[in-house]
Amino acid sequence: MFDYGAMIFILTFSIVAISGYRVDKLFDLAHQRISTIIIGTSLCILVIMLVCPIWSGQELHSLTVRNMDKLSDSLDGCVRQYFTNSNGEDDQKLQGYKCVLSSKASEESMANFARWEPSHGRFNFRHPWKQYLKIGASMRSCAYCIEALNSCINSENQAAESIKKHLSTSCLKVSSSSSSAIKELAESVKKMNKSPTIDLLVEEMNSALEELHNDLKSLSHLLNPSTTAENQISATGLVPFMEIIPVVTLASILIEISVRIEALVGSVEELVKESEMKDKIVAKEEKPEGTMKALQRV
Repeated sequence: MFDYGAMIFILTFSIVAISGYRVDKLFDLAHQRISTIIIGTSLCILVIMLVCPIWSGQELHSLTVRNMDKLSDSLDGCVRQYFTNSNGEDDQKLQGYKCVLSSKASEESMANFARWEPSHGRFNFRHPWKQYLKIGASMRSCAYCIEALNSCINSENQAAESIKKHLSTSCLKVSSSSSSAIKELAESVKKMNKSPTIDLLVEEMNSALEELHNDLKSLSHLLNPSTTAENQISATGLVPFMEIIPVVTLASILIEISVRIEALVGSVEELVKESEMKDKIVAKEEKPEGTMKALQRV
């Protein structure tokens, strides 16, 4: 709309400056041009609001849901590819976390525009748009860990197959439960209500973490096996320390991701809670107005 108004102004100025309009005709020309700008601006507003509405709030909401899905797919895909040695995963799907890392500017601009938008759809005028920025920050903290995880997977220094096999089950459980929790959070944001299964998924993630902790503790026997006669055979299976570091690093990153997912769960629950509170406040404010109108009609 600004470009349209500026273009009309420049054209009008050029016509007046070049053609040498008389003073008495300038007012008529200015009136025509101002009317053209008003009509064009009104048509643009009507088209944007009624015919083909584009709301920044809706775009921000959809972007948050898409980023959660991409984060979930990247996490589960990277870990599964590492432990199963499968190269059939879609690279674009595995690199989805990069979209989360690069979406900060878009989220901030959409949130600023959304605060000035009128009530539309499920979003009231007092919708907690700032909470979306907190969710985005939590997702980016998880995405940074996935980036470190991806670097660890693609490192030249790879772990021994025996160590990978030892930790594969617990690591896959952690990644699967974490991915499921993120997907459930995406559904919760999409529907704007608290998920009834998110607490169960978080418990499953924590139990998988405990199993991973136990498997990590058992690695000490591979580094420092007992020299007694009973464990003399296990001493032959001693694994070099450098071959254990990569998979231990990967497991540590998975643990950190799970901790950050719990923070993401808190941010999403806060968004849902604030949204429900705002809806109740708006409903209470609209109810007296409806009652007064009914009394006036009577």
